[in-house]
Amino acid sequence: MKRIVGASLLAVILVALCLQGARWQFDRHEVRHAKNELIRANVAKAPITESDLTDLNLNEVAWRSIKIAGRFSPESEILVRNRYHEGKYGFGVVTLFQSSAGKNYWVDRGWVVAGKNALTPPETQAVSNELISVEGRVRAENIESQIAGTVFAVPGNDGESQLARWNNEKEITTEPFYFDLVNADNSAFTPDVPAALPELSDGPHLAYSVQWILFAGLVLFGLYLVIREERKAQAQKL
Repeated sequence: MKRIVGASLLAVILVALCLQGARWQFDRHEVRHAKNELIRANVAKAPITESDLTDLNLNEVAWRSIKIAGRFSPESEILVRNRYHEGKYGFGVVTLFQSSAGKNYWVDRGWVVAGKNALTPPETQAVSNELISVEGRVRAENIESQIAGTVFAVPGNDGESQLARWNNEKEITTEPFYFDLVNADNSAFTPDVPAALPELSDGPHLAYSVQWILFAGLVLFGLYLVIREERKAQAQKL
């Protein structure tokens, strides 16, 4: 009897943990699925304007196309480590852009291949501060949270990232959005490898959720075997 009680208590604990794991994976599936559906819906919608960034909520502007006029600040450019394209290591190029309305945005100008060694900077597409109209995708996140820990400036400044220095000294104030540059009316500014949309896959989370439920079933089946064997042993003693 003690064996059955002990096995039952252990089974209850294990089943509870399995169900918690199943619920956690299912919640992750739901979040990722909702994000994918939002991306699919918004990339298909008509472009928005700069004023829409304040008039609409985050879900209404995220991943939408936007057309905006302004000027790049070539001296305010950073590289983002750990970007890959077709298996090649490289960098993301992020440049400050001031709109004609006077607002500052970071613009992800796509990927460039790394230099031949760590001492060789990558070759980036040059931009000027000429007035230009660009089309991009709205990223409804603060870029600092997206690239934290991976940024370094060109040229460097004693190991501190340019972005951190600009933010700490409040030399500029950027908007709580950034853009993935898709094209520009000056084709020289259009990135050779623009930032890609994320993979619109729901991932393995739903399968993992089912897997955890199966584990719970196996625990219950194991408990059944223990109880059956214990009862057989008790019957043999009688």
